[in-house]
Amino acid sequence: MSPQAGRFLLLLVCVFCGVIGLSDALNLQDACETPDGKVGTCVYLRSCLSIRNVLLKKENMTPEDRSLVMKSKCGQEGRSVLVCCPLVRKLTGRFDAPVELPPPGECGKMQMDRIVGGGVSPIDGYPWLTRIQYYKGSNRYGFHCGGVLIHNQYVLTAAHCIEGVPSTWIVYQVRLGEFDTTTTIDCVEDDCADPVRDVLINAYVVHPDYYKQNGADYNDIALLQLSETVEFTDFIRPICLPTSEESRTVNLTGKYATVAGWGQTENSTSSTKKLHLRVPVVDNEVCADAFSSIRLEIIPTQLCAGGEKGKDSCRGDSGGPLMRYGDGRSSTKSWYLIGLVSFGLEQCGTDGVPGVYTRMSEYMDWVLDTME
Repeated sequence: MSPQAGRFLLLLVCVFCGVIGLSDALNLQDACETPDGKVGTCVYLRSCLSIRNVLLKKENMTPEDRSLVMKSKCGQEGRSVLVCCPLVRKLTGRFDAPVELPPPGECGKMQMDRIVGGGVSPIDGYPWLTRIQYYKGSNRYGFHCGGVLIHNQYVLTAAHCIEGVPSTWIVYQVRLGEFDTTTTIDCVEDDCADPVRDVLINAYVVHPDYYKQNGADYNDIALLQLSETVEFTDFIRPICLPTSEESRTVNLTGKYATVAGWGQTENSTSSTKKLHLRVPVVDNEVCADAFSSIRLEIIPTQLCAGGEKGKDSCRGDSGGPLMRYGDGRSSTKSWYLIGLVSFGLEQCGTDGVPGVYTRMSEYMDWVLDTME
C-alpha cells in the first residue's frame, strides 16, 4: 500500500467514529455477520482486502460503497478500526493480479544455509515455514496444517489441508515467523526472534484434479492468497521454486532433502518447537513396492523420501515443505522447494516405508499459471 493510500485509510477512521454503540462492539477475531449476511470475522481494517479496495476508490466511492463501509464496522481496538471481513473465497481459476516470483538471493536464504542433522531447528531456520489456522465456528480457532511462503502474498500447501478437513472448518489465516508455539516471543538463550505475523487468507485455489483414493492423495497442492503483502525479514522469507528446465528435470533419487515443521497434521499435533530432519529421496518404483500391500499407487507427480526407521515427515507438517539447498543451478546458492508433505503410513517412521510428497517440478506450470 502506498503512503498516500495509508494516509487516506487513516483519515477514514474518523468517519467510523460513533457508528456503532459500545454495547454492540465486538473484539478482534470475534465472529460477525457482514452487511450482506455472510459469515465474517472482526479484524483490523487494514487486514480486510475487500473493504480496503472500496476505500481506495476515494472520490469514486458510490453511496452504496459508503453504506457498506459504514455498516462493516464491528468494533475498535485503541485507534484501530475493526471491520467485519468476509471469510476466505474459494476460486476455481486464476488470481486477478500478475505476480513476479522473488529471485534467488531474495528467496531461499537464511542465516545458516548449510544445516545438517535433525531435531530442533535453529530459531531462524526455514523462514518460509507457515502454520495454517482454521476457523471452526463459535469463536474457535486451531492450527492443523503447514504451508510454505513462496512470494510476499502467496503460500503453497497441500490440497488435503483444504478439502480434507471437516466441512464446517474454514481456512482462515497463516502464521509466519513461528519457532516455539508456546511462547509469545521466541528466544534461544540470548537470540530472540521477531514477533510472529498473522495474515488473513483472502482466497485460495485447489488443484482442479485433486482426488483421494485408497487413503492416498493425488495432485495434492493448493495455493493461498494472503490479504496483505508480507515484508521479508530474517524470520520471514520465501523459498525458491524450481522454475528452470534444469531444476525441473534433475534426478533427485538417492540425494538427501530436508523436511521441517511442527509435526502437525489435520488430525494431531506433535512438537511445540520447529523440527527438521534430513531424509533420502527414494525411487518411485521402490516406493510403490513399499505401498503395494495396501494397493496404493505411486505416480510420477509424486515424490518419495524417508523410509529410515524412526525418521519420517512426522517431523514436518501436512502441506509443509520438502527442500534442498542449491538445486536451482543458479550462481546464488539458495534453498529450493522440491515437494509438499502429502501422506504416509499412520505409523510414520516405519522402516522401509517412505513418506509421499507432491513433486513440485510437475506442478510449476500450474502454480505459475494460477498466480499470473
